[in-house]
Amino acid sequence: MTGGYLVFHLMERLFGVKLAGALEIMPWRQGRRVPLAYSYVEGLIDYRRTIYPVFNLARRLALKGQGPIGFTADEPLSPLSGRSIVLLEESKKPFGISVDRVVKMTNIQELTPAPPEARDPDASLIKGLAYENNQEIVILDFERLFFHGS
Repeated sequence: MTGGYLVFHLMERLFGVKLAGALEIMPWRQGRRVPLAYSYVEGLIDYRRTIYPVFNLARRLALKGQGPIGFTADEPLSPLSGRSIVLLEESKKPFGISVDRVVKMTNIQELTPAPPEARDPDASLIKGLAYENNQEIVILDFERLFFHGS
């Protein structure tokens, strides 16, 4: 499976999304809050006359960063932290994900299946793993992650 991917950082790890589904990369901004939404829904943004729900991917995957002395804590949401919103389309459904930092666009020649025992993130949410410069890149299945539950 050869293709172009957008690679981004999220909680000190590398993740990727197929470039064919990536529409735009924009600086992080607070969206309009959605009452009674899941905790990983950051809000709605209006971009070029399309409404995008924006998901906090780290929260959806239950990823935690290390605190200053090794404890886990939620990161404060701050537009000054270099975060971005990546606008995507999967199965004709527009949405956005907030990421810590966009790293690069790259070609990935082959995806390795995720081990069935993977838990961080859950193997059922992973399309595959890629390795570049001795770094693991997790390619997520956004259709399953946001639109079919897990």
